[in-house]
Amino acid sequence: MGSQESLELLRNSVREFAEKVVKPVARRIDEENSMPEDVIRQAASMGYFALRVPTEYGGPGLSTLESVVTVEELARASGALAIMATVSGTMVAYPLVHYASDDIKERYLSRLAKGSIGAFALSEPCCGSDAAAITTRAVKEGDEYVINGRKTWITNSPYADFFLVAARTGTPEQRHRGVSLFVVDKGSCVEVSKLDMMGYRGSGTSEVLFKDCRVPAENMVGELNGGFKIVMDALNEGRVVTAATALGLAEAAFEDALAYSKQRESMGVSIAEHQMVQYMLAEMKVRVEAIRLLIYEAARRVDERDPEYPMWSSMAKLATASWGVDVARMAVQVEGGFGYSKESLVERIYRDVKMVEIGDGTNEVQRLVIARSLLGRIRAPRPH
Repeated sequence: MGSQESLELLRNSVREFAEKVVKPVARRIDEENSMPEDVIRQAASMGYFALRVPTEYGGPGLSTLESVVTVEELARASGALAIMATVSGTMVAYPLVHYASDDIKERYLSRLAKGSIGAFALSEPCCGSDAAAITTRAVKEGDEYVINGRKTWITNSPYADFFLVAARTGTPEQRHRGVSLFVVDKGSCVEVSKLDMMGYRGSGTSEVLFKDCRVPAENMVGELNGGFKIVMDALNEGRVVTAATALGLAEAAFEDALAYSKQRESMGVSIAEHQMVQYMLAEMKVRVEAIRLLIYEAARRVDERDPEYPMWSSMAKLATASWGVDVARMAVQVEGGFGYSKESLVERIYRDVKMVEIGDGTNEVQRLVIARSLLGRIRAPRPH
């Protein structure tokens, strides 16, 4: 974990990139539901799609806290780019770093470090929160596995060079004990259909069909039928970084609403002079700072491998999602008719931040994780 000084240097670097490169095209990214190639190329060159990749493989080797700061600053400009970095740089990179063979690490972590993008293929049309019920199958044939199935709501898909795919290698009755994890390169056997989502538009959220994809047996990450534990570990760690997208969005919404309130006049004074607007601004500020403190503390605990970090990660995700939506809603309210229009920044933020209440485990799932942690049923795995 970096010192406070190094964290601020990182923050300033990412903020400069976000302000100069991303912010000018953020509205177009949302409208066209597509990330410009030059933005992807520049973000990749900065290492934003390889956040957790160790330096020995050419990556930036960021801690969870440093990843949080990076994603937070990207989200201030574009939630879509921030979630792309979160998925490739943490949800894909983390399992490879901690569970993949040396050969897989050498091949795929190095690719991420050189600018490749990864996608995390878990959810299916049948199964969102109930990931143990996935139906995508991987069947052993000689020294290969043949993968067939349909995934959905998969971020990064149109831009991805490879997928980390959860597939059933056991029986449906085995549920989570029959799931394995594979690295699958994008090729002719992978069909990507972009979805028209409410928010985080441009992040490439898609339905992905794997049709007779043949992958070498050595592309399995971890042990046979041991993939579910890896997925849960990645989610426990990655949720706090996902939450950082909502932090950046909430910050941007608050700052925009505050600036607007000082400029917009009503009844002869700026609306910032009206007590009810002041009330909303105060409430927004409290939520933003509470979110920040909780996320940073959760990230610190993840980095220190505190046994209770899964609970802290879920608490950060739950609070950020709920309060982030509150902040965006109040920002729209402060800006009134303009805030409700496509011309405003806060309208886009309101749509974007809602996803954090759903993706990487819904608010309801986070409450379950927290409760089970309190009851002693969830503890952090031993570090690899």
